[in-house]
Amino acid sequence: MLCAVLERNQFAILRIGASFDSKMNGGKTVKRISARELAVMAICLTLGLLAKRIISPLTNTLTDFFRIPGGSAAVGFSLAFLVVGKHMSHVPCAATMMGFVQSLLALALGMSGYQGILAVFSYTFPGIVIDVTAYFIKQRGTLYCFVSCILGSVVSALISNMIAFHLKGISLVLWLLLSALSGALGGYIAGLVSTRLSKIIK
Repeated sequence: MLCAVLERNQFAILRIGASFDSKMNGGKTVKRISARELAVMAICLTLGLLAKRIISPLTNTLTDFFRIPGGSAAVGFSLAFLVVGKHMSHVPCAATMMGFVQSLLALALGMSGYQGILAVFSYTFPGIVIDVTAYFIKQRGTLYCFVSCILGSVVSALISNMIAFHLKGISLVLWLLLSALSGALGGYIAGLVSTRLSKIIK
């Protein structure tokens, strides 16, 4: 029931976040978020969850070989959709909102796993990183997608490690390297997709 409620109200949650962001943006007038942008953000956050669900079992073979927890090699592909959603939206905190809604859906769908309610942090903070990166990299091109996805993936891995794994030494280094590699691949894909979509969706 909770899952159904969240899925029906994705647009409402995103619209509330956009309205709050408009009021908090230094008192400046912000263009009202459009239905198209809401739709793009909702689709991207949903695809991000699905990507993580589908790719994680495939990447677990690699992480099992290095004897480190699974998930680090898949997070970049999930965040790629948040980067695309951010790229296609003018809202300053778009990725943060998408990450937060993802966390609610993950909890409702039982996808939070070992993190439980703390999954809110591991889903939301990478979104914050993506938004902050957009603040410093004004040109929304391949470089932005590449950097934001790598940083978001590494932050996600660090938060997961603090919450549950407590890896140290070589294991932590491998965990972060795989996360960065995943972020690099996801960022490259996000850059290609965003470039194509920006030509189609004006």
